[in-house]
Amino acid sequence: MANIEDLRGQTMGGNRRRNTVKQIARHHSATEGGDVWSFERHWKSRGWQTGGYHEIILRDGTVQLCYDEDVIVNGIANHNRTTYHICLVGNGSFTDEQERVWEERARYNMRRFGLKVNKVLGHNEFTGVRSGCPGVDMDRVRSRLENGSSGSSGGTDSSGSNNNLLRNGDSGSKVEQLQQDLLEVGERLPRYGADGIFGDETESAVRSFQRNAGIQVDGIVGPETRQALESAMNEDRVELPSGIYRRGSRGEAVRKIQEALDSVRFRPGAIDGIYGPKTEDAVRRFQKVHIPNEVDGIYGPNTKAKLEEVMRG
Repeated sequence: MANIEDLRGQTMGGNRRRNTVKQIARHHSATEGGDVWSFERHWKSRGWQTGGYHEIILRDGTVQLCYDEDVIVNGIANHNRTTYHICLVGNGSFTDEQERVWEERARYNMRRFGLKVNKVLGHNEFTGVRSGCPGVDMDRVRSRLENGSSGSSGGTDSSGSNNNLLRNGDSGSKVEQLQQDLLEVGERLPRYGADGIFGDETESAVRSFQRNAGIQVDGIVGPETRQALESAMNEDRVELPSGIYRRGSRGEAVRKIQEALDSVRFRPGAIDGIYGPKTEDAVRRFQKVHIPNEVDGIYGPNTKAKLEEVMRG
């Protein structure tokens, strides 16, 4: 499991944006050590406004997440508008942990950008580049990515390795699903959204949810938090009957419609499963407020959709 240090918003620059990522570039730092802060001094000395890499993998395998994927960084001249840049600290020689984490991160980013392995390139494979970077045989790198031979857990996620817990520093599809669930139950991820990276923003949302759910507040997603999330999502899901119902219709579906109308204060009279004059009037009143171009007292697809929306608040 990669340890991710989320530094987005703390690193230099990052103001230029783009919409598309078409390839992933592997770099090496050509140094024996260092991190984003030591590299920034070099970048600033060259007059750069933004750093060179979206991610930096340190010698111990820690990932420094430096910029959002839509930020244009200064990794390779004339190729930055569509390239996501990952740098391994080292000078052609890397630790086993770095290689394991590289494959984990490369596969994760390939998946989220919808890229094939042939779109993972070394710095020196880009057109017009003369460089010894990244200091490795990229054909072998791509072969390992394609064949999954790194020995890591499939390379698809860096999450859930400890009793299926999710916590700050994890990443991958499980984190992305967690973030989507948090958004569905009303928690906020205003800066990064469901980006698949469990950073400080996601931890704050988890803590907020745990606090509101009355369970242990630790920012870690385990069985208790998952169960509470599932319960909250089931409560929020409103599924009303499909089809068309009008005056004279009867049955359990009509009862559900009446209960829904009553819950949003459009009183249908007795909740008896009979679509009579009062239920028809309640539907008309609801339509007049929420879908004024379709006021006919008949419950159909548009009324269903709007009623579900209003019930969800």
